[in-house]
Amino acid sequence: MNEQTKSRLRVLLQPVVALLLKLKTPPNAVTIFGLVLSVAAGFLLSRGWFLAAVILLLLAGLADTVDGELARQSNRTHRMGAFLDSSFDRLAEFSLFFGLFWFYRYSPGKAALIFATLFASVAVSYVRARAEGIGVECRIGLFERPIRFLFTVLGLAVGAFVPAALVIALWIILLGATFTVIQRIVYVTQELSRR
Repeated sequence: MNEQTKSRLRVLLQPVVALLLKLKTPPNAVTIFGLVLSVAAGFLLSRGWFLAAVILLLLAGLADTVDGELARQSNRTHRMGAFLDSSFDRLAEFSLFFGLFWFYRYSPGKAALIFATLFASVAVSYVRARAEGIGVECRIGLFERPIRFLFTVLGLAVGAFVPAALVIALWIILLGATFTVIQRIVYVTQELSRR
């Protein structure tokens, strides 16, 4: 997500951030709340309640977007918050895809697609984390988490009425995430070669 899009998003979320600032809400509490919502959404998906899960996922996405801005505006930015945020993002993805996997566990093709999509999604974040661990900033990539989240929510919302839509969304995420992993690996190897 580019900086211009992020700036627009910050403006839209300002009323929510202002309310949380008035309530003196700790940013980490918002992060934890987002994870709880994601786990609950995963449970709902395991039961096949897609629309209810979408509502929780939208709220979880809001929490995931607001916590960082809340931390910045309340001067509470800290490495612990960044660590929790990125770690909980992965746990949220696992919860979501496990719920889907459980619902489709008797459908081998869909279950395999869900597993592959989870693997590719986590690999996107892993490659960036490893790159930054060796001193290479790696913020490039077509299918970063917000884009994957958007396709997931759309796939689930439409998939509640047209099951094929979820399969299409999962394929798009799988291919996009795989491309992003390759994109990041190429970028990091080029950066390391130049040094």
